[in-house]
Amino acid sequence: MNTLAVVIAIVVLIVSLRLFKDISLSLLFSVLAIGLILLIHPGDYLKAFTTEILDWNFWKVIITVFSIYLLGETMDKSGNSTRFVRAVEKLFPEPRVSISLMPAIIGLLPMPGGAMFSAPMVRDLARSDPSITDEDAMVFNYWFRHAMEFFWPLYPALVIAAGISAISINKLVLWLFPIGLVALVSGYLLMIRRPIRIRYSNYAIKELLISAWPIIAVIVLVILNQPGWLAVMGTALIYLLLNRNKKKVIVAALKYKTFILLLTVFFYKNLVDIAGIPQAMGSELIAWSIPPITLVILLPFLMGFMTGVTQAGVGLSLPLILSMGSGYGTLSTVMLAYTFAVVGVLVSPIHLCTVLTVEYFKTEYTRVMKRISMVTLLSIAASVVVFLLSKST
Repeated sequence: MNTLAVVIAIVVLIVSLRLFKDISLSLLFSVLAIGLILLIHPGDYLKAFTTEILDWNFWKVIITVFSIYLLGETMDKSGNSTRFVRAVEKLFPEPRVSISLMPAIIGLLPMPGGAMFSAPMVRDLARSDPSITDEDAMVFNYWFRHAMEFFWPLYPALVIAAGISAISINKLVLWLFPIGLVALVSGYLLMIRRPIRIRYSNYAIKELLISAWPIIAVIVLVILNQPGWLAVMGTALIYLLLNRNKKKVIVAALKYKTFILLLTVFFYKNLVDIAGIPQAMGSELIAWSIPPITLVILLPFLMGFMTGVTQAGVGLSLPLILSMGSGYGTLSTVMLAYTFAVVGVLVSPIHLCTVLTVEYFKTEYTRVMKRISMVTLLSIAASVVVFLLSKST
């Protein structure tokens, strides 16, 4: 029944998005659909909301997102955003190439809503080329930010997968790297389609370092193992204090629609958790005697899709998969399950990076999913090849 409820809720979500073009409203309709089918007690709705308001992780995301907006608006109002874009354009004359590099570099630093960190810079770079639409900019930013998640060892979900399976993280990264490489290369070939040209300039490098010092500061702080939310907030506040037009910057950074969206997303996630839907779904799928390979693919994908969080997709599905014994070997099973958890999150309408950047670039969720469908399928194909190779070792 839980599985059926989730399928119906997904259909309601997609139909609502097509009709109303509002992801917050569509998520609420999806929540109501699940609640009506599973007869979720009204008290659970209140509990989900209370849990959300009292959850420090929720407020860390709010702080991070606001700080990113604050950083972007300060860069814009101070003129550093223009200096940054011009410096990047001088070093990488092809705008599509420079746009793809930005989120890929940011993708090395895991943080909630990380695609929003590079979004303002990507938007400014995109404006320098009339052939790049807002939808193009959003897709480039989204894909190259998340292609890193397929293999980069700093992502918490990969650490969780290594811990649960007792496989060394180095070994997992070694086998997952080809999948990440296919994701990056296929993205470049199918989306960017431009030669990489580098034009060395001392002046451009100097301008880049001066204009982008807040971004560099955040990167350094995260590398030094400081919490992402604290690194962004601290840098954003210092940057704001060093510049003029503080009131205008703060007002511009207060994007109420985005904060309503975050409130809805966390409410959805908490209700799903409180109702025990992921665990119930896992038990139902196993009880239906579905072939092991199907469960290795389906469980992490659905958990990732439902929660919009890769750690949850891996953490909820992997113990179930490993406990039932797929017969394919631990390494190959974990590698394939991890990949499908990432894919589930990538296409999830409640994934923070999706909801934030769709709103920021004023694009449509369904159109973005169509645009990334081919590169996603190629990444899946690569994971199947790696799965077969690892199974035979």
